[in-house]
Amino acid sequence: MVKSVPTLLVLKALEREVSHGYRIASWINQASEGALELKEGTLYPLLHTLEQKGLIVGEWRREEGQREVRVYRLTDRGYRQLRQEERVWQGFAQGVQRILQHSGGAVHDPV
Repeated sequence: MVKSVPTLLVLKALEREVSHGYRIASWINQASEGALELKEGTLYPLLHTLEQKGLIVGEWRREEGQREVRVYRLTDRGYRQLRQEERVWQGFAQGVQRILQHSGGAVHDPV
């Protein structure tokens, strides 16, 4: 479950806009108010894998006044995968929340 979180975050970032790796990582960090960070060693291999799976497409672009960067966009398959990942995550998060709120049952026996 948790292993799929980076995929979900990257696909969500690319749903917003066509973007390069640094911008994707920055948005994730900013949107999570610093709680989540994708490091280069995780992000770039993940982008490569998502591209191989046909979920994103990358192309080289020269941004105004800067060097060429590889930017990525979601494919139709990527949009479908994002919706699936969102459904799975919502179910997971709701299950965890129910457990955290559960107050009945066993008596705590201190060791």
